[in-house]
Order: sequence, then structure tokens, then C-alpha cells
Amino acid sequence: MILSLLLLSGVQIPDSAPALDAVKTCNRVEIRKMINSEPHRRTIFAAAAYAEQRAIADERAALLAPQTAGSAAGTPAGQASTANALGQLDGRQKQLDDARAIESSWRELFDEMRADFLANCNGRKDAQ
Repeated sequence: MILSLLLLSGVQIPDSAPALDAVKTCNRVEIRKMINSEPHRRTIFAAAAYAEQRAIADERAALLAPQTAGSAAGTPAGQASTANALGQLDGRQKQLDDARAIESSWRELFDEMRADFLANCNGRKDAQ
């Protein structure tokens, strides 16, 4: 669901190849565009991740809330249904954790690319 939230909210999963190429060629125009757009992209990602985490927590709380007497949750079928729903929530949580790990890795790579550009492209003309 996090991936669909990200795609629906306009967040593009960063591709490292264009960024690495821009650093390699000291392309100031592309680096400047990436640096200027990165804070907004990070905000959109954080908002989508927050919304998904909150939805998972709300759904888990509803499933684990004490059931009223006589409800179907106490039956074997109700327990199986609850276990299935909890399993699906665990899957969503793992997807969210993966998305956060990818985002963290991207941020680390982006910061390193920016440092590389500043260290090695200072004073060079634009490649374009």
C-alpha cells in the first residue's frame, strides 16, 4: 500500500543512475534541479509513510480491541479471520519498513553524491 500511496501522491522512487551520471559529468543544471527538488520529495515521502503507519496502527488497534460478548470474534472462524487480517497488516508493515529502508539508503547516497559533486566539480564548467 505504501508504494501505491507514494505513486498516488506524486512521489517518484528515486533512480540513482541519472544522479550518478550528473555527478560523473559535473552537470550543474541537473544537480541543482535534484538538490532543489529533494526536500519536497522527502516531505511527500514522509507524509505518505506517516499516513500508512497510522492506518496500520488504527486497523491493528481495531482488530485487537476487546470484543463484545457474543461477537463472532470468539468463534474459530472469527479468530481465523482476525489472524488473517493481522497477517495482512504485518505484510503491509514489512512493505512500509522496506520503503523506509530504501528511502534511508537513497538519502545516504544522495548526500554522498552531493558531497562528491562539491568536492570534485567545483569550478568546472557545465557539461551541457
